[in-house]
Amino acid sequence: MSASAIPTVPTPLTGEQAEAMAQRHIKKHHVAIVLLHWFNAISWLLELSTGAGLIVSPYYRFAPMWYLQMMEGVFGSRANMLRFHIAVGLTWTAVFLVYAIFGFRNYLRIEVLQNEIGLDRDDMRWLRVRTLLLLGRTKDPLPPQGVYNAGQKLFALLVYTMVPLIMLTGLTMTFHWFGTAFVAWAMVLHFFAVGMVVSGLMIHVYMGAVFPEEKPAFYSMITGVVDELYAYRHHFKWWRSVKIQQQAWRAELTSKEEAIGTDEKPHQDPRTDTTPLISRPQSGDRR
Repeated sequence: MSASAIPTVPTPLTGEQAEAMAQRHIKKHHVAIVLLHWFNAISWLLELSTGAGLIVSPYYRFAPMWYLQMMEGVFGSRANMLRFHIAVGLTWTAVFLVYAIFGFRNYLRIEVLQNEIGLDRDDMRWLRVRTLLLLGRTKDPLPPQGVYNAGQKLFALLVYTMVPLIMLTGLTMTFHWFGTAFVAWAMVLHFFAVGMVVSGLMIHVYMGAVFPEEKPAFYSMITGVVDELYAYRHHFKWWRSVKIQQQAWRAELTSKEEAIGTDEKPHQDPRTDTTPLISRPQSGDRR
């Protein structure tokens, strides 16, 4: 079956097709990405919990008094809390710098610039239609999306913009670079950048961990895979590209078999499946 047999737009599925696709899985995240995601999540949890306890002055405080007393009880003093906050922040910064330096050329350049933050025409339409759907002003279907939808791309763009600012201002405050005035401005920018990321994180956590339609995306950050039905319905362009790659891989195996003239089957790549691709559904049973 050629690539032209793969649907170019999402089509309705029969019950049997939907059930079969729900049983098959597509790899979405490598182990390194899963580990980095949870390292980042734990680091942010520790930094936010201690940072909230450090924002105290005679004129304002960020957290209620019971929280401040609890955190001081845990660490013994605000000085120890600050040392812990700095230690976690420096570790977080070092890990991401190493990841960025050694992974940009081979992985991050394509993964980040194209897949995570690269907005195309379908993404812009998705944002418009999604907004109208939330307002009840349209019933149009959402445009097909790649491995990340436009909302996820906007959050990634926010994170990749603010994280360098958080790192630089954090280092400036830690090592008191460029004098007192510069450190004071670094503190303001640090709070601003963290606040921007946290505002996006609240939506990100809700959509990933609470919103029912996106539960497979949340579990993919544990297992590394999503079921094919979810990929087909929510990330059709990505699903189609995976199917095209699978067909190319099978075609290459077939040509090698014909070239060596043997019926012995080469080892099958576990990322592929030999289940027939979607055919036009019959009238009646559709999902």
